[in-house]
Amino acid sequence: MLKSIDELKEFYEELTDKYEGYVQMSDSRIKSKHLFKTAQTLPKWKELNNEVRYIVEMALFEPTSKRSILIRQQNSEWLVIDIELEQDEIDNSDSFFTLTENTPKMKIAQIWEAEENEFCLDMKVLEPKYLFFAGFEK
Repeated sequence: MLKSIDELKEFYEELTDKYEGYVQMSDSRIKSKHLFKTAQTLPKWKELNNEVRYIVEMALFEPTSKRSILIRQQNSEWLVIDIELEQDEIDNSDSFFTLTENTPKMKIAQIWEAEENEFCLDMKVLEPKYLFFAGFEK
């Protein structure tokens, strides 16, 4: 769902749980203060957004509820995907190293959906549909 900056602010300020994840800002690479290796309270909106900088991308994971949130800037709006992952999706996630130094591997859950496939006689086959951040490897 696309959100304006005001809608994004309202959504962000409602995030009161503790999250693992990262925030990529418009004015720099990911800094250690915007990297949450363990679940913690998010920085205040004013700390992240002002006249000079704004959120470009954010991936968050709340371990208790298994809530995964992706926020990504698209032109003058922000795509916000908010989903609750199933435990088996987290258990079967893949892990990847990131470009940021001293960061544990990121866990990425893959969501597959059955779709008819013309190359399989129109039978339904599982196709990868979405990738969601599922925290960091411990």
